[in-house]
Amino acid sequence: MIPDRTFATCPDLDVLFVPSAYDMYAQVHNTELLQFIREQNAKTRYTVSNCAGAQLIGASGIASGKRIVTWIGGGVQLQKDYPDLLVQNDSVVSYVEDGKFSSSNGNLASYISSLNLLEKMTSADHRDFVASYLYLDRLQAYPH
Repeated sequence: MIPDRTFATCPDLDVLFVPSAYDMYAQVHNTELLQFIREQNAKTRYTVSNCAGAQLIGASGIASGKRIVTWIGGGVQLQKDYPDLLVQNDSVVSYVEDGKFSSSNGNLASYISSLNLLEKMTSADHRDFVASYLYLDRLQAYPH
């Protein structure tokens, strides 16, 4: 992928989506990235993290006192690293909203967060339309 913008040329965002990476060590120590998150969060209507993106939310300090969830198995470390976050039990909680912040486990659970945000920004009908094109109803009927 080739970006269209840099941190310096990025316009103010309505939504800041903070994704995950396989190894978050470099990202949580990237001061330019953390500053970008802080600056954009000050202007967003919604700030969303997915999976280990919650580590960046914690490292940036933007969600102190807010409920958050991370990847399944990562909550204990997230709480230890960022005690000011209200980390939810990731083994039972897939998605959480707290004010303008929302977060989810990774993989397919991230669709919950994405579709809820889509509904807020558009409508329930549009959310259902998009979900139908993703065939999410087929997952519910998946034989196991």
